[in-house]
Amino acid sequence: MDKNQELSSRAFVVEMSVKIEHLLNVIISQLLGVKPEETRSFGNSSHALSFNAKANLLLDLNYLNKEQRQKFQIFMEVRNKFAHIYSVDTFEKCFSLTNNYNQLKKIFGIDKDGESLEKDMEYMFISLSLDIANTLNEIKDRIYSEMAVKYTQRRFTEAIKTKREEYKSKNPSNSDAVDDFIKYIKADLLNEVAEKIKNRIPPHT
Repeated sequence: MDKNQELSSRAFVVEMSVKIEHLLNVIISQLLGVKPEETRSFGNSSHALSFNAKANLLLDLNYLNKEQRQKFQIFMEVRNKFAHIYSVDTFEKCFSLTNNYNQLKKIFGIDKDGESLEKDMEYMFISLSLDIANTLNEIKDRIYSEMAVKYTQRRFTEAIKTKREEYKSKNPSNSDAVDDFIKYIKADLLNEVAEKIKNRIPPHT
């Protein structure tokens, strides 16, 4: 039997929120180049950033679009009601307070109700949780890809520096061509940076 089916609604929501927030911590820590357990912002202390603040950070860094951010907001609201209000022990009670169930149905394109509203709401929350987890895994893959590109670019730069003179000594007839090419690349990069500064575009984009 599925372990999740044995949990109460509150336990299930808290369990999902813990898993998703852990993945969120891992992703942002990768972006910042830190270990989550060694930071105040992403560790387990009272100084850690809120779920909402972490989601906003991903939005600011262009890893979330507005609809995805909206899903995070709804997830957080459901989680908070179950975690902090004793009387909220069903999804019907929860969504009656958050008033965002119809909004969630619209996001997922659901226009019909089933026989049990409680079950409909539970399945909707499960869909929301899986959607957010999938989004975070896609972000994680994107970060790995970006890190690989940056590493390759850095290694390319290092290789030019270390191999430049070696190549010139072995191929003296091409010495001037090598220097001219490097000067061309430098000038092109400087012009690109200057253009971005002029147009107020972040240099890393």
